[in-house]
Amino acid sequence: DILKEGVALYEVVRIFKGIPLFLEDHMRRLQESVRLSGRQYTLSFPVIRYLLKNLIKQNGFHEGNVKIVLHFIDHQQPVLYTYFIPHFYPSSDMYQDGVETDLFMAVRNNPNIKLMVPVMRQRISEFIRAENLYDALLVDEDETITEGSRTNIFFVKKATLYTAPGDKVLKGITRQKVIELCNQLNYKIIEKSISIITLHKYEAAFFTGTSPKILPICRIANIQYDVAHPVVKTMMTAYDSLIASCLK
Repeated sequence: DILKEGVALYEVVRIFKGIPLFLEDHMRRLQESVRLSGRQYTLSFPVIRYLLKNLIKQNGFHEGNVKIVLHFIDHQQPVLYTYFIPHFYPSSDMYQDGVETDLFMAVRNNPNIKLMVPVMRQRISEFIRAENLYDALLVDEDETITEGSRTNIFFVKKATLYTAPGDKVLKGITRQKVIELCNQLNYKIIEKSISIITLHKYEAAFFTGTSPKILPICRIANIQYDVAHPVVKTMMTAYDSLIASCLK
């Protein structure tokens, strides 16, 4: 695998009806990953948009996930790859009934950099498969939940939403949009570390991400949550409306 050499920074963009959703946000985050990795390189947004347009046309796929990889080897000019990857979108039953998750002790060394780390990904994937989970929640050395292995997570209590501080997680594009929607809907949003011993204090929880969008959680370990919580339902509807406006 050529990407095992050097450093590979990446983004995963959802293609919906032939349109790359929130592409500018993804490119800003990829540029930030470049900066945080200590490298000098400026992305060309028109070039990436052109590459994606051709990729979609050549493959004839109007729905799916595309990985954009910026591959650095030594001091050479980086190579840009764009390609469709396998995706799994939650079923309508998952959105209605919620999904299950559990805790996994793991810490990202550079949480704000979207960096490919195959060994860590393999360990977590094996845990998810063995426990039959949608995703695993990463727990740090302070026994606080940071994020999912491929998602961000929000907790709900009354009309307030809680999520881990931005400097402790990969700041997902869907996470960013949820925070913006909270401000529009006048929901209070608090960024704080979520201790695993306080999980029972929250009424609801949901994952956010490129593939799941906003996905209710019915169980974390042995704690059950309300998948029909009105705040969660409102956020799901608002996010789908945001996608609809993006397509226009």
